[in-house]
Amino acid sequence: MKAISNSFFIGLLKKLELQDSPNTLNLVKKSFIVEKVINLFKNFQSKFSDVLRGSILFSHIDDIWLVLISLMLISLTFCSTTVIGILVFSCFMIFLLKLLFTKGETHHFSSLDIAVFLFLIVTGISVTFSTFFLASLKGYLKMLVFLVCYLTFINFFKNSSKKLIYLLVLLTISATAESFVAIFQQIVGVEDLALWQDRTQINPEQVMNRVYGTLKPYNPNLLAGYLIPSFAIALGFSFLMLAKKKIYPFILSSVSSFIILMALIFTGCRGGFIAISAMSLSIFAISGHLIFNDLKEQYQLKRIWLTTVIFSIVSVFLFILNSPSLQHRIVSMFAFREDSSISYRMNVYSACITMFTDNWVIGIGPGNTTFRLVYGLYMIPGFHALGAYSVPLEVAVETGILGFIAFLFLLFNIFIKSAKYIINNHNLQNKIIIATAFTGIIGLMSHGLVDTIWYRPQVNILFWLFVAIIAVVTSKENFNKNA
Repeated sequence: MKAISNSFFIGLLKKLELQDSPNTLNLVKKSFIVEKVINLFKNFQSKFSDVLRGSILFSHIDDIWLVLISLMLISLTFCSTTVIGILVFSCFMIFLLKLLFTKGETHHFSSLDIAVFLFLIVTGISVTFSTFFLASLKGYLKMLVFLVCYLTFINFFKNSSKKLIYLLVLLTISATAESFVAIFQQIVGVEDLALWQDRTQINPEQVMNRVYGTLKPYNPNLLAGYLIPSFAIALGFSFLMLAKKKIYPFILSSVSSFIILMALIFTGCRGGFIAISAMSLSIFAISGHLIFNDLKEQYQLKRIWLTTVIFSIVSVFLFILNSPSLQHRIVSMFAFREDSSISYRMNVYSACITMFTDNWVIGIGPGNTTFRLVYGLYMIPGFHALGAYSVPLEVAVETGILGFIAFLFLLFNIFIKSAKYIINNHNLQNKIIIATAFTGIIGLMSHGLVDTIWYRPQVNILFWLFVAIIAVVTSKENFNKNA
């Protein structure tokens, strides 16, 4: 074990990890651009902080912020991208108002900011050198609109774990309501609004009724992309209530987790099935670690954990065996060229790989408009596409090898910070919160291997919520102390 910990690879990983040390944060704050921005806000605060102090707006600004963030999260299930974008921008403007007119108000800096803004800067470089500058700039501005969610979330709950827990409760309720709609669609049956599954050489009983809920645009894969992080949130909240020994909230959130999971399965999204598998491994591993290390004196929990694992595995197999349509959907994941949907994606992947090799340094520029303009030059005739159908491939095509490395650097720091916190920290409730965000990101990235629903605001906003949670909790020792 000592040889492994002292190996070159582990040493390299330690050097790549961004530390939340005073030296690192001071380096960020004293960088030329950041220092100028901080001084600008300080000067503005000193001159104008008293102007709006007694106004009705500022006396209720935190309440207004809370309402807007709540509306933004609720809107994910039924509003258009434009409406969601307006609400996101409104939430960010409240944060800017607080930053401008509240004396002493500052952004909560964490080491993850470095990785986030490095990815942002590299993407900006790809815009600058893009052949389709205006189209790429449009895509970049869309990216910025939803990236500000990261800043908004961080500064919303940086000093209040109760606000974070409130967001988890709100999202659990919202996702549960959406899941009831999806389950109702499964019961009454809904027609495909597009060719969502290959019906060639398939028996009628093997045709799966794929639900799509109320998310716009209607698409089972988009619903799955929303329910994947929602499942992690609901399950994480149930574990949090169990740790707090609040039985009724634990039961309700556990039931919500089950309902969301069923709705996720009914989407028939094969990327969602991959995400469920990856998340299940994460959940069992993390819960096992917590029970056998943090709660090792509670022997009854070890038996419950082992029973739950066995019961879950058996239940999954029985559920699959009892559903011919689900069996066919899972088996079709390995059909490759024999399945029209997978074959279509493989043709898109082939074209996108060629696009990347021709623009491997800085990419073609971000945004679906730029992608469509360039993809037309590389596409196999008859196989149109709005994206690469793979998040890593999409990042590589849009921002080149530099952007791809920056994106991997961000994910690496998210994962290593989460893992280290879960292993080394002694605050059980904080560890559960980190595990929730960590598991949600694992699910999103697993799904993202074979789809680009991640770029939709309904999914992207929840991704940045998870990143913000990890940034705040891992950098604040006393977070959740009084929750």
